Amino acid sequence: MKLFSVVTERCTGCGLCARACPASLVRQPKEGQPPVALVGREEHCILCGHCVIHCPSGAFVHARLAPQVFEPLRRRELPDPASLRRLFMARRSCRLYDPTPVPREDLLSLLESVRHAPTGHNARQVGYVVASGPQRMDVLRQAVLEWIDREVAAGSARAAELHLAGAARAVARGKDVLFLGAPHAVVVHALEAGITPREDAVIAGAWLELAAQASGLGACWCGYLLFALAGHPAVGELLGIPAGHRGYAALLLGRPAARPVSVPPRSTPDVRFF
Repeated sequence: MKLFSVVTERCTGCGLCARACPASLVRQPKEGQPPVALVGREEHCILCGHCVIHCPSGAFVHARLAPQVFEPLRRRELPDPASLRRLFMARRSCRLYDPTPVPREDLLSLLESVRHAPTGHNARQVGYVVASGPQRMDVLRQAVLEWIDREVAAGSARAAELHLAGAARAVARGKDVLFLGAPHAVVVHALEAGITPREDAVIAGAWLELAAQASGLGACWCGYLLFALAGHPAVGELLGIPAGHRGYAALLLGRPAARPVSVPPRSTPDVRFF
């Protein structure tokens, strides 16, 4: 299959498409000439679309990426550096939740907004499982407690470092130290055999947390659920994580029951130039 075509009357011969292709499948024979494909290597295309989006004249047409699937980049709608910095500073781990579930369409919209989170080799093998509402959260909580009971009974190092026995006692007293009363939990999973599954899922989770902040929702990374997914396969099976996939990120999600009124101090990180 021919990888791409070029509208020659539009092509300026700038060579940006060839320079942008991460797999070097687009070649420019000579400066000023239209690009040609590297023959016989079409299967190495990762469908990133960079060859198309860097063509200033719209002359580059990818055979497997229809022109209508590309959205215009409206730079005027992008946040300026000051706005983005304020969003970063406003992000807090939410530990006070309104128990009312967020409508499913709002959750789907939130997850759709992070579909451009980067993945290694543009593999895009990340997926999400959302636990919604008190009944499902209770079932998931019991599964995490089963893992806690196993770790405590075994006297594991994980039980000691996370004070799991104390967490189980707190839950028994009615204090939800595991899920903080959040109406939802989101697990980000990725194909274990992928190139960078953990990194892909964690990046997607970080994007999701920021998207929640921008949408007026609260999120908090849930270590108990994440560790349970790693140490107790039954938790992943309960959630219906696809075969061959593993949960690498877990967040609590919901409307915040209280909103911060200021930004706490954070020290300047150690920065060195090599």
